[in-house]
Amino acid sequence: MRLRDLRGIRTFRPATGRHQRHRHPVHLRPQAAAAVPVRPSFAGARSRGATSDAPRRRLRPEAAVTRILHVTECFTTGVSRAIRTIAQLAPEHEHHLLYTGLDEPGESTFASCRELPDGTSARIRAVREVAGALGADVVHAHSSWAGVYARALPLSARVVYQPHGYKLSDTSASRPARFAVAAAESLLGLRSDAVVVLSPQEARLARRLTPRAQVVVVPNVPTLPVREGSPESSEAPRGGGEMAHPTIVMSGRVSRQKDPEWFVAAVELVRRERPDVRAVWLGSDDDKGLTERLMAADVTVTGWVDADEVRRLVGAAGVYLHTARYEGFPLSVLDALALGTPTLVRDIPAFEGTPLWAVDSPAVAADRALALLTSREQREANRRAGAQLLTTMSPDAQQAALAQLYG
Repeated sequence: MRLRDLRGIRTFRPATGRHQRHRHPVHLRPQAAAAVPVRPSFAGARSRGATSDAPRRRLRPEAAVTRILHVTECFTTGVSRAIRTIAQLAPEHEHHLLYTGLDEPGESTFASCRELPDGTSARIRAVREVAGALGADVVHAHSSWAGVYARALPLSARVVYQPHGYKLSDTSASRPARFAVAAAESLLGLRSDAVVVLSPQEARLARRLTPRAQVVVVPNVPTLPVREGSPESSEAPRGGGEMAHPTIVMSGRVSRQKDPEWFVAAVELVRRERPDVRAVWLGSDDDKGLTERLMAADVTVTGWVDADEVRRLVGAAGVYLHTARYEGFPLSVLDALALGTPTLVRDIPAFEGTPLWAVDSPAVAADRALALLTSREQREANRRAGAQLLTTMSPDAQQAALAQLYG
């Protein structure tokens, strides 16, 4: 199939070892013979086979390959890693990407990649145009804005929505704001065939907001290899198990959702007992004001870092402390567990029912962090809890769930 470049959407075909921008026709699937014409403008464009509110096409059971279009407006950090992992764990299907974000998609994971144009209306039309031109069987929308782009207009493809953390889970938001988000999710949910969730709490929300849709739990999995054996030898503990050069780390965008203020409060309490403790925040400085608050509290903010640097910094940390107000299920926590780093998580619904060590206040977080920094036994107990979780959030479990989702 030859797909003409859609005006306003930059594309590249990862075939030569370099990302290449094209403004001429791009071969997406050389094995297909028919050409699919696409109008050069989005005005009035329709997906192939789409009618006003006609039922969407279901997956063809006889098809050897399911063609999946992943859509996201935040191809960055956790979301980008989650999408890549899905594509890698379901290689029997054909994965395409329509995106915007800081991360580069890579050269071999996707059959084709396109960047979303600017503007909400243009992005809504782009999803419909690209899905129709590809003949996509599934449009998989990742995160809330992508859910708008994929569900604002009827599509001929089956629509899968994955919120990666419902915004209405943010209990710090005002009641009217949360009501508005819930209303929007319910309305858009009428065009959802399936909702992918990461936790029991998300499953309950999905069933309430989109009762007509299939709800599928697709567990996240670590994006870093699971470390074999105990990492204690690399921690250089003092006598009695006290760590000599302790560091507390958090990973995520510097944003209100991740709650840097909560992290700072916990770190400052730890430093009353251990002034030598370093604190590091791994992630892009999306909110300049919050970044300045972190730096004023002597927290190192790294900005965006690649996987090798994440592995190095988190793997060497004394404690990984996840402070977000709400989440789906963060990959950064799973990666910390995979590296054997003692891990504490804020007590939010995303972690309910897990064996993770949850803390409900900065004061409790500080107490547990100090215990981990001073006791080998505490660290080993914490690692055992993390290893228990990784037996259920594993590649095998995700592959089985994806088979149920995509057919």
